[in-house]
Parts: sequence; C-alpha cells; structure tokens
Amino acid sequence: MNTLKCAKCGNALKADDRFCSQCGTECRIVDIDFSIPGNNEEVSRCMAMLDSMEGLNSVKEEIHEIVKFVKMDSVRTQMMGYPSRFPRKYLFIGNPCTGRTTVARLMADILHALGVMPEHKMIAVWSKALVGGTAEKCRSKVRNAVESALGGVLFIDDIHLLNDNSDELAQATTNELISIMQEHQDDLLCIVAGTPAEIEVLCKSHPNFRSQFDRVLVFER
Repeated sequence: MNTLKCAKCGNALKADDRFCSQCGTECRIVDIDFSIPGNNEEVSRCMAMLDSMEGLNSVKEEIHEIVKFVKMDSVRTQMMGYPSRFPRKYLFIGNPCTGRTTVARLMADILHALGVMPEHKMIAVWSKALVGGTAEKCRSKVRNAVESALGGVLFIDDIHLLNDNSDELAQATTNELISIMQEHQDDLLCIVAGTPAEIEVLCKSHPNFRSQFDRVLVFER
C-alpha cells in the first residue's frame, strides 16, 4: 500500500494527519508515491502505439489525462479506502477509418495493464447486431452483450444506425442500452462509436443518451 511521507524527514503519515509527529511539517507538504500495481511496461508500449498514430491530437491528450487520472484514483482508493471513480463510459465521435476501434482496443489493454479492469478482453459488437425480431429479443441481445463483457470492455460500433425513430426495434435497443449502462456503473467499461452528424441526430432522439457518458472523444484527422 502506498503511504504519505513527510517531505522533510520521511516519517510515515496517516491520511488524516495535519502535521508530521516527528518534525511538525504540515502534511500538505508531502511526497506521494504514485506507483500502482500493474504492468507499467505494457502501459508504456500501448501509449507509444497510441502516440504513433497519425493525427488524433485531442484523443491522445484525453487518453493521457485518463491514464493520469486512473493512477491518481488508484492511489486515492488505496490510501483513503474510497471506491474507484475513474471514467467508464465513453462516446467516440468520428468518421470511419479514423482509428476508433484501434483506440478502443488500446484503452482495453491499457486499463487492464493498470490493474483497474480485471478481465483482459474487449467485446466488439456492431450496433445492428443488437436488434432482434421483437422488442424482447432486442433487450436480450443487449444484455447478453453486456454480460459477456463484464469485467472488461464493451465496444459498440456504428451506434448511429439506431437513430431511426420509425424503427421500434432500434428504439427498443437504444432504450435498453441506456438502461443497462446505468445499471453497470462499476463493473463494465463501455465505449460506443458513431459518426458526427448521425450522433447528433441520435442525441436529439434520445435526450438522455449523451448524458450517460463520462467522456466524449472526437476523432479528427
């Protein structure tokens, strides 16, 4: 477990200490070891692959921030006993062939290597494959996809294909997806991807859709 240490004398501190018991230094002046359990070599490899991709500067910056947040969140959880709160729901907006699937796979690898996702897996599903012949089959397909990805990453591609208001089954699929993402806040990392114009239409059709996501990454090249 990581510990707080006095910056002046190195004495171990409790999380709620205001002053060092040895030298009296205020506890806000401390050195914190931000190392966490995990495969740092694999994280570095994946981040190097991400950085080598053409363009996508805002996406790269966002994922670097996510990794930094996950590391700090892990330390906070270990030292203070608070539950993890790193972002688990992502909306990828970009045209085809902009690297959405590749980045999703790298995120799955990175978060597993950091030790925050117990299962090293990414279940990739085409949105239309979640639409069944009846509303009940739609709900069943969505739940089966989510259950197969628990502990890892669920990636749903071309989510914008579900934005047809005249298609009751597409609507049932979208509604079930929104519902089940709310249910699985702590044991699933969900990434959905779609094209910019169609995502805008989908969000208008389902006002609660965009609010389900912790982060929105825009893929531009």
